[in-house]
Amino acid sequence: MLDDDRDDRALAYDREMSDDRVPTDANEEFTRPNRDVTFARAFYVAVAVVVMCGALATSGVDERFAELTSEETLNAYGSCHDARGAGTARRRMLEVDGDSVSAGIGVEMARPYVIASALGAIGIGVGALHAFRAHPRAATWGLIYAKVAMLGTLAIMFFADGFVVGGIVFGLFAAFILWWMRATSDRVELVAKLLGAASSALRDNPHLITTSLFAVLGMIVTLFVFLACAGFAFMNGAIVPSYAATHNANGLCYDGPPGNPTTEQVPCCGWKPDSWVVPYVTFVMLVALWTNMIAAEMRTFVVGGAIGRWYFAPIGTRSFKGTTREFVSHAFGASFGSLAFGGLVLTGVQILRNLNERLRRESRGAMAILACIVTAIMDCVAELIETVTKFATIQCALTGEALCDAGREVTRLLKDNFLSAVRVWWLPEMLLNTAAFLAALFYGTIVGTVVDIGDRVPKQIAIYVGLIAAISTLAVLGFLFSVLLTCIDAVFICYARDKDSNTITKPDVVQIYDEVTEKTRSPELSAQAAEMTNRRPAPTTAPGVGVRQPNTPMMYGRPDMI
Repeated sequence: MLDDDRDDRALAYDREMSDDRVPTDANEEFTRPNRDVTFARAFYVAVAVVVMCGALATSGVDERFAELTSEETLNAYGSCHDARGAGTARRRMLEVDGDSVSAGIGVEMARPYVIASALGAIGIGVGALHAFRAHPRAATWGLIYAKVAMLGTLAIMFFADGFVVGGIVFGLFAAFILWWMRATSDRVELVAKLLGAASSALRDNPHLITTSLFAVLGMIVTLFVFLACAGFAFMNGAIVPSYAATHNANGLCYDGPPGNPTTEQVPCCGWKPDSWVVPYVTFVMLVALWTNMIAAEMRTFVVGGAIGRWYFAPIGTRSFKGTTREFVSHAFGASFGSLAFGGLVLTGVQILRNLNERLRRESRGAMAILACIVTAIMDCVAELIETVTKFATIQCALTGEALCDAGREVTRLLKDNFLSAVRVWWLPEMLLNTAAFLAALFYGTIVGTVVDIGDRVPKQIAIYVGLIAAISTLAVLGFLFSVLLTCIDAVFICYARDKDSNTITKPDVVQIYDEVTEKTRSPELSAQAAEMTNRRPAPTTAPGVGVRQPNTPMMYGRPDMI
């Protein structure tokens, strides 16, 4: 009965939409209606308020702010007190003499090493992507063995330094990971297949990396503008007497009575921003966080749309020129309101996470146990909201729906096909993220050690270079792996749409995801899924057959032959 109803709805939809023209490649134009416009306008207004108030704040900045807030000024009693000793708020004062300390010699010495280590980090990231594309199985197992080797090396280093406890902990950790990965080798093999499929999609859409990189750079520039606005706002204020100072002598201030051994010198003055500064800066930080989340949503949107075009393309298609540009235009155009809505949701989730972390950190005694329970529940809720928002964003890219409509549709899609509502699998993310962290730690240690052995720069510079190398590697690998994981999620939604329409578009990819979903399902869900599969007709794989999904501008199979 369910199959008959499904077929009747599909036939009715085909009759209603038979005259519609749906684009099948990036060269055809499809005009999407603007969605969630209210949220786009709200974001534009928020950014305009931040920028305009930041520009106005510059007019109230004292041109000698650095002098007013210098250590010499704040320590001088006369800076914020008149001749009678009364405290006053002053925006301007006599010039304070001070010696300028030139720094930068160390930076100049470290610059070539920093550049070389950053280039090495980029090379590591490019090599990792190439390895996953060409040899996914070897690359996946290589990551595992590399992690075990790095943990073992750290254990040996701790033993050599006489830190037996640390050596035992890292040694046992390395042994446990090796045993666990070998015991679950069938799942590791599936992870390799998932990463191989995602890497193939990236190979056919190389501009996804470029676009994601420009999104990060744009976010950095935007963040710099927001920080500049907040900085200019903080410069609007006055020098006021310090509350910590209880008495003064010889132009200096102290926090206790004279002669008391606990009495220490404290600044006589402090900088107090104007009353409007704190609310404005708080608003700037919220808008900056919202902007950052929109940038993340845009990346998910563009990757999801391009991967969807790749997944549903006719067999043998290798050219996807213009696909990335098309979805970038949708992200900044018709779907920007939906992305702003999704970014606002993720902003709320991030604030919730921060509050949870603060509650967990500040709780004591019995309240700490209650705080752990509450924060654990809220973390689960936050993770669920993030996952649904991510999948809804991919659905928006595929169909052009509003975010709420896409969220309802993708929830129905996963529920009706007995698919997990969380990340396709936690193992790929865990493997990649831990590999990125350990690779960054190992690479930074090696670079710092090599620079230090050269004995050409001070030890502090070697530590600085090693830290920069580790941060660069973590940033590069984290960025590339996040794009790879987004590809896995996008392919998963395309696979779910295939299952929903009883169609097999890419048999090799469908086989991989069938294996994954069977591994993650509970026995009860597997039995229900098997029953539904037996009641359905055989999936359509003929190249000349296409199925339209109701109420969405998507086609399956060979839409050019419909």
